[in-house]
Amino acid sequence: MAELAYLYEWFRQYARSYYTEDALVMEGVRIKEIHSQRVAASALKLAEHLQLTGRQKTIAEVIGLFHDIARFRQITEYRTFVDAQSFDHGDRGVTELAKTNILTNFTREEQETINFAVTAHNKMIIPPANANKELFAQIIRDTDKLDIFRVLPPIQAGHDYSPKLVKQLQQGKLLSYNDVNTLADKRLIRLSWYYNIYFDWTLRQLVDEGHHLRLLAALPATEEFQIIAGTLERYLATRLQK
Repeated sequence: MAELAYLYEWFRQYARSYYTEDALVMEGVRIKEIHSQRVAASALKLAEHLQLTGRQKTIAEVIGLFHDIARFRQITEYRTFVDAQSFDHGDRGVTELAKTNILTNFTREEQETINFAVTAHNKMIIPPANANKELFAQIIRDTDKLDIFRVLPPIQAGHDYSPKLVKQLQQGKLLSYNDVNTLADKRLIRLSWYYNIYFDWTLRQLVDEGHHLRLLAALPATEEFQIIAGTLERYLATRLQK
């Protein structure tokens, strides 16, 4: 972090420029200010676990810090973090970074990698790219989800699940927000994220912290949901037996 102290200071000043007396907006700004710094720390830890080079560790940390840079404008202008009601915050993040010239100390190739990861971090799947760009996109997607699991409150909803999502989750598939019809469906979306975790390092932390167990416990004790639990448990056992 010492090497990047100037970026952290810039980020703090950028976030503070959105401070306001509007309680809803201010809460959102603070959430994303704290989240971004936590994700940066996790991205660095994952990069260290992967035994990346010093410069690669720096790139991973920078992506973590800036991946949600557009969220500040989003909550301020639209009073929501829902992209469908405002703008794609991954794509807009690249636009916001381009306005600042904050990445001038990075090579063109490094800037392209950072921009690619910021753009890709919120997409359902990573767009095709070279191995280096895909690596950093995977790192940010994992560490972003890790922090989201830690801070998201439980879904307060009934059990009106969409049959299509239930069936897909029984098969161990990643679910799309486009198929969400009820608030309860978001429980299934969160469970499906486990099938989109790239690194065992991340998956181990999620399992150790018990997030999937709490989500499964919130589902009905019926055969169709027992299938969902069994599919996930077998997947996790296979991934983490290494």
